Amino acid sequence: MNPTLNFLTPADIETIHECSLKILREIGMRFPAKEALEFFERAGATIIDNDIVRMDESLVNDALKKTLKRNEMTLFALDPEKDVSFASHDPGITCMTMATSVIDPWSGKKRSATNKDLEQLVRIADQLEHIKVSGGPVTPQDVEYTVCDWHTWATCMKNTTKHITGGVLGYRGVKDAIEMGSIAAGSREAFLKRPFISGWVLTLPPLSMDTASLEAMMEMNRNNIPIMLSSGPILGNTSPVTIPGMVAQAHAEILACITLSQLINPGAPLVYTSFARGMNMKTTNISMAGPEFAVLKVAMSQMGLFLDLPIRMPSMLRDAKVLDAQAGFETGMVGTLSSFNADIMDAMQLDTDMVVDYPDLVFCNDCMAFIQHALRDISVDSTSLAFDVIKEVGPGGNFLATQHTFNNFKTELWHSDLFDHDNWDNWEAKGSKTIRDKALEKVCNMLEQEAPSILSSDQELAIDKIVEKAAKEL
Repeated sequence: MNPTLNFLTPADIETIHECSLKILREIGMRFPAKEALEFFERAGATIIDNDIVRMDESLVNDALKKTLKRNEMTLFALDPEKDVSFASHDPGITCMTMATSVIDPWSGKKRSATNKDLEQLVRIADQLEHIKVSGGPVTPQDVEYTVCDWHTWATCMKNTTKHITGGVLGYRGVKDAIEMGSIAAGSREAFLKRPFISGWVLTLPPLSMDTASLEAMMEMNRNNIPIMLSSGPILGNTSPVTIPGMVAQAHAEILACITLSQLINPGAPLVYTSFARGMNMKTTNISMAGPEFAVLKVAMSQMGLFLDLPIRMPSMLRDAKVLDAQAGFETGMVGTLSSFNADIMDAMQLDTDMVVDYPDLVFCNDCMAFIQHALRDISVDSTSLAFDVIKEVGPGGNFLATQHTFNNFKTELWHSDLFDHDNWDNWEAKGSKTIRDKALEKVCNMLEQEAPSILSSDQELAIDKIVEKAAKEL
């Protein structure tokens, strides 16, 4: 069976969920969009102070009954073999988006991210096995600011066949992303049948939404585009400083958005996500890798699993500035704890989501392989107990030459070409390379290979025209 990790008991989860329902019933949540308010009002919710919605438990529960559950949900990919299913727990990573800087792979210096960086990083991610969901690890800084998201969608669609997730700006952002996806899929009908993109929807804690995010969510709901539905309050800042209080508030915000999404389109797909995090009260710096961050990822995952929803959690983002011991510790600790419950985990950014280091993609991919191996099912049966083999070898014998070892060692023992398990002398003889050195070598080799064409030149040109049009009109 799979190992489990729980910070909340079943009774705790029920208590927090009831508190979240009470928050929505007695306090409410702000939805600053006329159309959203009309949906709520028709469903029987109460509107106060122009745009604060209070909703009864029955309204929320009715929405939860209509929401796609884990075994019904798939994140489609342009290549069907890369579809992501949630029917069973098989943790993997996804590209965290919107960093603004990279560490140049050749100079080693931090600089602003470019669209060329985005292209290369997406190409690398497309080749790494344990990156299940692609996206724009960086937001290019060498393009028009108003259409950064448009450039990101266009570049991602040209360079990966995996599911793509990213930011969308209002109704227009979703509309144009759908148009780009339709070109890549061959037709609008083909795209809407298997939408291979999903969009971030972030609440605005405490208990609010901004209009652009709200409009984007509703447009995705109408078109069955999966939403990555996230509440990301900060302990003691935009939520109570206590973890149960924060979880109750964040869960309430997500429940309110789920309710609206199902009023708009019953069965609209969504993934339960949370950027709940802490803050250094001395410096006011936000931490994306502290111990409370790890606890919150587990607790919020438990709340999402309570609803039987797919789970995505940011788990390998790191406060560390470079790929050093701190980065490794943060990756291992938060990544491992989250992997017990979360299905996909955001990864591959440093400096609190602001910097991407090219070799970090390879590093995180291998870390995920390590974690997957550690959390795999352990089946206790006659083969794994190996009594007959123990009897055959007997006291003082050796198992190395047995057929049982030959048949099972590849699945039982994990090996990495990146992590070093050699002795000092052999390591030194091979150049005393650090893990970043080895990951960088692999990245450079990948970049030297000619990139396969995913879309035709006509498709790429048509996508570029959508970006150009948006740049002129926005």
